[in-house]
Amino acid sequence: MNSLHEIYYIGISDFLDRIRSKTTLIISLLMMYICYLFFPENNSSFYYTLTYSFEGYFYRGVYNSVWLGWVSTMAFISVVTLIGFYFVRNSIKREKELLIGEMTASIGTKSWVFIFGKAFGNLLFLLTQMLVVVAITVLMQFARGESYYLQPIKLLTPFLILAVPACFLTAVIAIIFEIIPFLRNSFGNVVYFFTWSGIIIYSIQNRTSTLADVFGMNTAAKIISEQLKHAFKEFSNIDSFSLGTSGPLHGNIKTFIMNNANLGFNILFQRLFWIFIGILLLFLASMFFKSNSLIRTKPSTIANKLTKEAKYIPCKKTVLTKIFENKTYMNNLSILKSNLKIVVVSPSLYWYAAIIFCSIGIFFANGDNLNKFLIPTIWILPVFIWSKLSTVQRAFNMEDYLLTYKNYRNIEPLNSAAAGILFTVFINTAVIIKFLLLHNFLGILYILIGSFFVNTLGIFIGNIAGSSTAFEITYIILWYLGILNSLPSLDFLGLTTKSAMFHIPVIFLVIGACLTVASIVIKNIRLKSY
Repeated sequence: MNSLHEIYYIGISDFLDRIRSKTTLIISLLMMYICYLFFPENNSSFYYTLTYSFEGYFYRGVYNSVWLGWVSTMAFISVVTLIGFYFVRNSIKREKELLIGEMTASIGTKSWVFIFGKAFGNLLFLLTQMLVVVAITVLMQFARGESYYLQPIKLLTPFLILAVPACFLTAVIAIIFEIIPFLRNSFGNVVYFFTWSGIIIYSIQNRTSTLADVFGMNTAAKIISEQLKHAFKEFSNIDSFSLGTSGPLHGNIKTFIMNNANLGFNILFQRLFWIFIGILLLFLASMFFKSNSLIRTKPSTIANKLTKEAKYIPCKKTVLTKIFENKTYMNNLSILKSNLKIVVVSPSLYWYAAIIFCSIGIFFANGDNLNKFLIPTIWILPVFIWSKLSTVQRAFNMEDYLLTYKNYRNIEPLNSAAAGILFTVFINTAVIIKFLLLHNFLGILYILIGSFFVNTLGIFIGNIAGSSTAFEITYIILWYLGILNSLPSLDFLGLTTKSAMFHIPVIFLVIGACLTVASIVIKNIRLKSY
């Protein structure tokens, strides 16, 4: 019983501390907005929901408690299992950041109790976001006005059966990624994104085993599809679904009434099975977790020895020359070279080997191999570099020292962005040469625009969030939708025909310019506090 109390208090203290941060407000607002997009009006042009389309018509249920509950649950799972992971994956790291790691390690709490407590704290945070979605879903039922009969039990049932286990699994995976050394940093953010994508794809494509549906999205989709097939004969042979948009709505909507959902014992067993797997993973993770890892690294013995042997040597009296306030010493080129050096030495040799391999392959590739594989690979590898452009000084506690230099205070965002742009252009040398050989001069211009936009985005988000994770989440989603899946409106490199035709990268050029100005303004506002 004492262990349960410890788990509870570790989790609740972590939760109470987390909800005081600004990230809680950010994800809550995000959940509220996404929930609003779940249920579009009949003439909406921008939405994010479960889409069933056939011959130009958009099919959905009447906005009653049952339909709202199931669609909202499915969309919530798709968001919380991805974005929610990034918001809770620092629960163990926060012990060091808040300077309480030594205290926690000295208490003597068992490893499995500490791990379960942190997972419980993550779960509470994600469940709080679920309550936000539930509240907005209820409001949307009355706002849309298609059914004013509120059925709380039917609305909450899919959340309790599917969303709660999904939140638990996300909380568990976040803990595991923090314990594994090579996954606890920025590399883990990218790994999880592809892991999540693989889990979703496998869950949808596997139709032989219900246990393959890890997060429960496919289960919700099947229940909704069964109701849709009963109402519309045209969907009798259609088993696929999609989350997103199917074009502007202009009254081309067909609706049906969904009053019940068939929940069998197999669905309950499926969710309990994955909860059990999550508990086993936590026990396994606790076996590899050591409480002394919460203690900050001590200075080396060599450094201590040198410190002890150092003797005081009095300096001769010197006469300092007079300071001329009207004389300014500024060497932008030296600062730019220093920033560029930091960027160049950040990646490992294996990273450069991957860039060289892709660069060589570009000269022999065409079509999809070029636009769908090699170029996207080159544009995802530097995500760790871009994310640290404006945060590396704060990460190593150097900003207070550097801010004493006037020229650093004035032009630091521009120098950091310039260093990132030069490095991005450098690693895209093979792409530029390839486009030059193909006489694709517009493509070269778009590569340069993309380099400018991505680096200014990294500077802007770094100045606002103060950490690299926010940019990594934003860019990975932007890269996945715009570059890898060829969504024209998000293709900032102009690789798709539609994006190049409508000059979408030019829009991102304007956005990048606005972000640059905003970064300078935000930086100056923040510097006034020093």
